[in-house]
Amino acid sequence: MAGLLGERPVVIPTGDGLRLEGLFSRPAGQALGAALVLHPHPLYGGNMHNNVVQALCDGALAAGWAVLRINFRGVGGSTGQHDQGRGEREDARAALDWLRREVPGPLALMGYSFGARVASLAAADLGELAAGVLVAPALVLGELGAWPEEAGPLLVVAGDRDQFTSQFGLRDYVAGLGAHASLKNLTGADHFLIGRESELATLTKQWLTQPPQVEKM
Repeated sequence: MAGLLGERPVVIPTGDGLRLEGLFSRPAGQALGAALVLHPHPLYGGNMHNNVVQALCDGALAAGWAVLRINFRGVGGSTGQHDQGRGEREDARAALDWLRREVPGPLALMGYSFGARVASLAAADLGELAAGVLVAPALVLGELGAWPEEAGPLLVVAGDRDQFTSQFGLRDYVAGLGAHASLKNLTGADHFLIGRESELATLTKQWLTQPPQVEKM
């Protein structure tokens, strides 16, 4: 899959001695903030070149945000090995620390599938976050972490035909966060969101520009 225009490769050290492969891009003009995007499950072919990851990057960049996507440990050019979400939380911390140094301003955390679950679990460790987007969180892997009360608003997006999550589970999760979170249901979409990339990019752009009142399903 083609990358974003102007993306440049970066290498990010982790606190436990690994080196993560990433791609970083800036919008034209001054960035309004910076977003980190986390990819789906490495053991099922997930990496930073995934179609949904790229749609999230496209949306953030269109909103005027700088974007960093990384390969988790053991994926592509990243050293180490898959750690069932534990070490991947350290990957998210290291990547967000790198972004803080590179782009002053608000930070957003976004993820797809396994990456959405890692994002939710890592959010409490990452300090101040201006916004979040979790796409098709894979609830078959376990519960999501609680989105921090002090963080900015959270958008959860999932297809109503998703094979690896539960609409009831997502509704309960979002309801538990009250006005802090919204759920967007994509009618007819499954877990892989093929053909829905433009729609997802638009939702992401809108969310990072000004969080809308998304209908709670």
